[in-house]
Formats: sequence, C-alpha cells, structure tokens
Amino acid sequence: MPGLRRWFNPHLRALSSRPSAVTGFFFVFVAVCAAYGVYRVLRSNARDRQYLASSKEDSPLQLEHLGTALRKLARNSRMLRISLEASIRDIADFRRGQLSATAEDVESFDNMLMNVSRAIAEWLADVDRLGERERGELADHGVSADPIRHALEAEGFAFERKHVERAGAPPMDERLRGVALELAKVEAALQVTGRGYR
Repeated sequence: MPGLRRWFNPHLRALSSRPSAVTGFFFVFVAVCAAYGVYRVLRSNARDRQYLASSKEDSPLQLEHLGTALRKLARNSRMLRISLEASIRDIADFRRGQLSATAEDVESFDNMLMNVSRAIAEWLADVDRLGERERGELADHGVSADPIRHALEAEGFAFERKHVERAGAPPMDERLRGVALELAKVEAALQVTGRGYR
C-alpha cells in the first residue's frame, strides 16, 4: 500500500497542478460521447425514414366473413409480419457489418432476436388454440402454419446471433423474410370469400 501511495501521489499532484488540462480533457471526452450518440440517433432515423418511404401502405383487412378466432389470427398475422420488417433490416445490417459491435448494441440485437422468436412462437400457439371448425376453415382457405413452424424448428426454436450465417442455408434475414412471406399468405388467404367451409 505505501508503494502504491508513493506512485499515486506524484501523479495526483501533477494532475492537480494542471486543472485546466484535466477539465479540457473531460469536456473533450463528453463532447465525443455526445457526438457519437447524436450520430447513432441520426443514422437510425435515416434508416427508418428510408424504410417508410420504400414501404407501401397496407389496405384495411377484409374480415367480415370470418369468425372471431380467424379474424384475430388474420390481424395477428399482419401485426407480426409488419413487426418482422424492422428485424429483417437489422439482421441484414448486422450481417453486413453496419451495426456497431458495442456490448450495448450486441445485447440489444440479442434481445430483438429473442423477441422475434417469442412472437413467432406465440403466433403458432394461437393457431394451435384454434377449434376444429376454425382449423377446417383455415385449411379450406388453402393455408397452413406448417412452413412457419418448420422455420422456427430449423432455428432450434430460437433465432440466435451465432446463426445469422449458417452453412447450407440462406442468411437469417432471408430466412426470416420467408416467415414474413408465409404470414402474408395467411393474411391474404383469410380475406378471400366464397370458399366452401366445412
């Protein structure tokens, strides 16, 4: 401890003799941190504006011919599909090295993947809770939850950062885009009237 004190005291005296240098360094450090934060916000806003400009507005769902359970499934299919778009963009950016690798960003990315996995599993649970009649109607509309179920099973029931790139498979953003396309099929098929129900 005396050795540490002997080393520390001269350095402390040197710093205290130059308070303007220490203060200047502190302000430069704060300015750099603030500039980095502003840069990240602007970059995120630019990506969101680009996505909104390129996306077309969805027309209202036409669900009057459906019962309550299938109406809910159609709405949930649309909400999940739309929510996946942001995740697909983030995964593509991560894969191309366009997201920073700070611990905070990596943790946020992992949480996003966990939420995506949970949302898809909840959608599948909604399908599994359908009654026999609703399942028959779903089949009559020509759609199935099986492709989405198989996609989640292929991920080991959870999308994970370590599998963003996987040998013998498309990148994760493309795999997730496949799930979104299947949800769009469900959404579109349930709006079609005139099918022969059981």
